[in-house]
Amino acid sequence: MTAMIDVRHLRKEYGSNVAIENLTLQIPQGEVFGLIGPNGAGKTTLIRILATLLEPTYGEVYVDGVDALEDPLEVHPRIGYMSDFFALYDNMKVWAYLDHFARCYGIEAPRREKLIDEALLLVDLNVRKDAEVKALSRGMRQRLCFAKTLLHEPKLLLLDEPASGLDPRARIEFRELIKRLHEMGRTVLISSHILQEMSDFCTSIGIFEKGKLLVAGRVEEIVRKLHAGLQLDIEVIDGKDRLLELLSNHDGVANPAPTSQGARCAWTLGREQLPRLHKALVAADIPLAAFAVRDDDLEDVYLRISTHQTA
Repeated sequence: MTAMIDVRHLRKEYGSNVAIENLTLQIPQGEVFGLIGPNGAGKTTLIRILATLLEPTYGEVYVDGVDALEDPLEVHPRIGYMSDFFALYDNMKVWAYLDHFARCYGIEAPRREKLIDEALLLVDLNVRKDAEVKALSRGMRQRLCFAKTLLHEPKLLLLDEPASGLDPRARIEFRELIKRLHEMGRTVLISSHILQEMSDFCTSIGIFEKGKLLVAGRVEEIVRKLHAGLQLDIEVIDGKDRLLELLSNHDGVANPAPTSQGARCAWTLGREQLPRLHKALVAADIPLAAFAVRDDDLEDVYLRISTHQTA
């Protein structure tokens, strides 16, 4: 199967600053790929190169099998790009705004109306079809820009921090929309530095830092490859200082840290050894209120391997 995105030995320099360094990445068709990293890591530079808005210093870029550097006009109909900052035409009506871009895409009149209605329905903005753009809330404006991105039915969506500035409800709606697009077979590359919103809908991820890809692959494979362990949340009635002292000196405990009600730590010895720790806490007469165990998640893995450096 042809990779939807195939990047080989990509490098991008801005003077003496290297934004992307020797990046090789393949993303199969139908994936929702989360590009994770701190602000300034090079995520936006990569997305703009894929969108043919930037030329790399050197390297190869293929989108759906097409050489994006040699034939960018052939790539354009295949991609939908949504930048982290965007502008709308405030004095236009919602349907007219989308109609304008449908004309730019060369979509003929009978099909234009159908695609506009479908895009508005998909982003749940159909009831505001005749509203003026300037009357829309921040979340609605975001959805309108997303509808414009979907209008020409691109195979690949390039979304740069698409949920920035949205309220909690709008973020939930956005996650559900990405899931629907995945079910429709679209390939999505989405960048963010907010792990919580990525782990819920991404099928694979790449952790990007200082212009380099630290790790990439299916979420469950990365967690397994990095020998993910367990996280403990321990609450006590009192004696938090004694709890932290015991955890700091106990085998299998890593990175103990205080919380408002007790402590949180990593556990490296497996579930079968947890009774030893519990027994030690009871023997130390530490009044336990809760002893919660969970598997490492994407955020734990990221914090473990990232040094939070920018390019």
